[in-house]
Amino acid sequence: MIFINFFNRNFAFALLLFYSAAFAGNGNEKSSHEKVSDLGVYIGYSEPVYKGYSYHSCYVMMPDSVKLAVDVFLPKKAKQGEKFPAILYLTRYGRSLQAKVPFRWLKDPVLVMISEKEIEFFTSYGYACVIVDVRGSGASFGERTMEFSPKEVKDGYDIVEWIIHQPWSDGTVGSTGVSYVGTTAELLLVNKHPAVKACIPRSSIFDLYNHMMFPGGVRQGPFIRIWENTTNSLDNNDFAIFGKKAERLLSGINPVDGDRHKKFLKEALALHQGNFQVYDGLAYVNFRDDRQPGTGLCSNDYSIHSNRRAIEESGTPIYRIGGWYDGALTKSVIEGMLNTSNTKRILIGPWDHGPRDNASPFSPAGEVNFNVHAEMLRFFDHYLKGIDNRIDKEKKINYFTIGEEKWKQSDTWNFIDENDITFHLSADRRLVTDAEAVTEGDAAYIVDYSANSGNTSRWNSQTPLYKNGPTRYPDRREQSDKLLNFTSFPFSSDVEITGQPIVDLYLSADAADAVIFCYVEDVAPEGTITYVTEGLFRAQHRKISDNVSGYQQAGPYHSFKKEDAMPLTPGETARLQFDMMPISYLFRAGHSLRFSIAGADSLHFDLPAEKPSSIYVSCSEQYPSRILLPVVDR
Repeated sequence: MIFINFFNRNFAFALLLFYSAAFAGNGNEKSSHEKVSDLGVYIGYSEPVYKGYSYHSCYVMMPDSVKLAVDVFLPKKAKQGEKFPAILYLTRYGRSLQAKVPFRWLKDPVLVMISEKEIEFFTSYGYACVIVDVRGSGASFGERTMEFSPKEVKDGYDIVEWIIHQPWSDGTVGSTGVSYVGTTAELLLVNKHPAVKACIPRSSIFDLYNHMMFPGGVRQGPFIRIWENTTNSLDNNDFAIFGKKAERLLSGINPVDGDRHKKFLKEALALHQGNFQVYDGLAYVNFRDDRQPGTGLCSNDYSIHSNRRAIEESGTPIYRIGGWYDGALTKSVIEGMLNTSNTKRILIGPWDHGPRDNASPFSPAGEVNFNVHAEMLRFFDHYLKGIDNRIDKEKKINYFTIGEEKWKQSDTWNFIDENDITFHLSADRRLVTDAEAVTEGDAAYIVDYSANSGNTSRWNSQTPLYKNGPTRYPDRREQSDKLLNFTSFPFSSDVEITGQPIVDLYLSADAADAVIFCYVEDVAPEGTITYVTEGLFRAQHRKISDNVSGYQQAGPYHSFKKEDAMPLTPGETARLQFDMMPISYLFRAGHSLRFSIAGADSLHFDLPAEKPSSIYVSCSEQYPSRILLPVVDR
């Protein structure tokens, strides 16, 4: 017994380590058996029917003879001939891992990216769970010439075909996942397979260029480099990057059943050595239409937003889930909803990537405190099992207001309109609502290139190897002192901002290019400064283009294409208009709003070779710099 307890403790530590090394999680959740959800609606499901799961794995042959590794988890002790809907995960991070002996005697397989907790939850309610190593990853054969390749997307169709012909399948399939796996969950719909009846992408990438690689046209280099290091380690079956304990406890990628000497796994891993290197490819990319070497494709060619019509035509109901503090992926939730009529629901919480942590500065515990799995179950139950739980009758948009710490529902997204607040920037560093009260002139800023948003910011949350503890924004007074600030008078009453602020700046610089970072902050009466949201934009992309593609967005439309590039003329005033990250936040009476401008975020973004030493923001009747805020009538 002492032997077992010793190894259980050590193995539990290993699982914890690898759970933190996974690219996302579901945080701390409430009991899964509540009758009323956190959104205040009746859930309408009973206690779990099954306890535990059975497991097997195999290879599934694709039409081009590439073999994909598949794990299947079924409800344990199911009745003879009982059939289940399947929940499909298409992962690039290893469907499961194998522990070394003797730890393997205690736990086999080890689940990481798709957590064991999630598999246990869905199998307990009568779902089969299928996890697939996409081609060129894990134990699957093939090479990766790019991420989200057309072949990878097409594989999803053939996997669904295989699923619905299994003896345990009831012929229906749902897809879900977090981050990369959430993106493949939605790309599955491109195939328009009639068996795919529901999709729940979580923290997924709707616009690969603007929501991940180049938010606002600015290269997110540090994150992408770490992501590449992580995937290279997985492709080499090398877990040193995850720490010494991981090396000691885990043998690596889980081989499929019957591959006792790992012959097939070794063959698959040998093929992965030629996989595409995403960070190296970025050296050739600045614009949306720049083509990656070796592929002849640009980011649009393998982005969900470019496939939105096929996704819409699939008719598959979509439930998008994300967080206010999830890099630029909050935009993916909003723009995914705006551009696909089959998006039935969205859920945006006070979360970072996953969702994993509750990043609200007003949440002392930092816990998610929301049963995401139960909310997903309601959606799958309705669309895969035909259960009339009335989820289809509820309001479409479900969101959490930071500061008020309250869940709310709406049927419409809050766009900027004539009833919202416009703050004009004044040369004396004030924000004023009356344009006539502006002190005219230029607000000069000597760019401080050490300025950053902190190492526990929204940008760190997207992979735990880049994550430095829970996502959190401490008091920003030290960082705010490095920036160009404009501050309003204290609010006389509570003000709720829900939507996407729009920045409209007139500025000049002493260089042909510049990157502008803007922050909305909450200044308390005692001087504490709280992060609210941010936006970033590279000046050369400032041309507002005709949106001939019909790609619907909350802010001005920028093509980010090379043909539309507009270098700055040093000393000449240029206009920059762009949207910030979506947010719902309550400013309390007595608090002021601060709008801050920086020229760098030194921890998270690459800067162009030519960058300014000084920026001048114009504040005048001729050049009326301003910020437009979407306010909810309270």
